[in-house]
Amino acid sequence: MCEDAMQQGFPHIFVSLNYRLGGLGFFHSPEAPDLMPANNGLHDQLIAFDWIKRFISGFGGDANNITAMGQSAGGMSVTIHNLSGQPNIWKRSIQFSGSLVTMPAKTPQQHQENFLTQAENFGLDDIANKPSAQIAQEMIDLPDHKLRSAGYVGLPCSSSFLLPYASASMATMSRPLKPESSSNDLLESQIVSSTTYDGGISYNLMIESHSRKFHARSFINIVNSSNLAQPQDLLDLYDILPSDDDPTALRKICQFESDIGFFAASLSQAKGFPGKSHLLIFDLRNPFVGLLPAQECATHTWDIVALLGACEDRLDKAYKAVVREFRAKILRYVATGEEPWPAWTAEEGLALLVDKEGCEVVGKEYYMGRDTRRGKLLALAEAEAGENGADLLWDGVCRRFLMGGT
Repeated sequence: MCEDAMQQGFPHIFVSLNYRLGGLGFFHSPEAPDLMPANNGLHDQLIAFDWIKRFISGFGGDANNITAMGQSAGGMSVTIHNLSGQPNIWKRSIQFSGSLVTMPAKTPQQHQENFLTQAENFGLDDIANKPSAQIAQEMIDLPDHKLRSAGYVGLPCSSSFLLPYASASMATMSRPLKPESSSNDLLESQIVSSTTYDGGISYNLMIESHSRKFHARSFINIVNSSNLAQPQDLLDLYDILPSDDDPTALRKICQFESDIGFFAASLSQAKGFPGKSHLLIFDLRNPFVGLLPAQECATHTWDIVALLGACEDRLDKAYKAVVREFRAKILRYVATGEEPWPAWTAEEGLALLVDKEGCEVVGKEYYMGRDTRRGKLLALAEAEAGENGADLLWDGVCRRFLMGGT
């Protein structure tokens, strides 16, 4: 990426930042907020942003021309900062396959319940009779490796300083209600993106799991026990049958995850953003052999790997040409702020499609028309619960399955 930037006349400084993850970054007790505050990992990011603002000029950078970019959980973080109402330092942002719902936020009460459960799992004594501040201190005194061993995914806290919304949802992103005190006026535009098989991350995690089996039966049970008025319509849309073997069922279910948890979330971000949104659909199929066949799926993380160029030497000539065309659009946007492709609007829904043929601007009829799978899914969601329909399908069906429900 940096080599192409120099060759094309778009040099830039690439800054990568670390922040605390898992329990170290996101354990929280609202009853002991001084010891275990909300969203430590996100506050780590704020410190990094402040460092960039103060010192990047010493490296030849321009503190007034910054683009924030994140993928997956990183995309979620960027979205949270964009919606926080707090001042940020960037004029543009890029969210690859990540949004407010990627790893859904917990409420303060849910964080408190998790905090007590984790303390008990760590073997702390007499949890029920101790104040939260004492429990928090005992947890802090544990070795770091023990906190990491919990395997806790970093879930942010809603109704908090950086996430001042009671509901962290697609409906929230579609109509963001920023606090009146918002001073986040610098942000002009964003790119929001998903790959066509982001659910590949779940497929890879579950296909070799010894504890997760009978996927078709589990998913059908969840759909039928959900609050859907027409559960069979969803099963029919993805052709999920009781007779499907586990690999077949999981491929179909993870396509549903891709459509509702990633594509629909990106669409919600485009709808609610007050500035210009540029929608990207990455359908360049992953060329590498893995748990999924090569060149069949545009998988989660392949887009950012392609952009940064870590595997450039393993691509054939045709793939290199597409990747460099895609990269050039991103580089020009980052360096100059020039519109990378037409902004998304509800009327035309223009988006950039990246596939084996190259980069092409397409209208919404192509990727979510009434006769397409995504179009039918969005129509089903609206019929079920209006503007909350996508969240109903994501939280009430897909996430239940991903979290091991039956």
